[in-house]
Amino acid sequence: MDFDAIMSKVSEVAQSGVAKAKDLAEIAKLKVNNAAEQDSIRKAHIELGKLYVALHGADPEPEFAALCAKIAECKERVVYNNERIADIKSADGITDADIEAMAAQIPLDEDETEDKPEA
Repeated sequence: MDFDAIMSKVSEVAQSGVAKAKDLAEIAKLKVNNAAEQDSIRKAHIELGKLYVALHGADPEPEFAALCAKIAECKERVVYNNERIADIKSADGITDADIEAMAAQIPLDEDETEDKPEA
């Protein structure tokens, strides 16, 4: 092979690599766009469900009855739990600041709390 043929082949391979890199970049961009679209669909489904429950939750169509009942039961448990939280806070004088302070504490690692033999 002469020099011109070798340079032509090198150029051809390089151009092929550039084209492939552009294609890979476009595929990556499209995948990111698809992920964003899927997230938009998920959010729309959530809003659709909320709207359906708000409009028909008390008297849903049969195929939605079990899910509407489950949502109602969960809401009742949330109300009960919130009442229990209020009762406990009131009885023991616990404030929201106390709860936030407790949540902010960093627990010790188990290794730090165990007795370690001295070396």
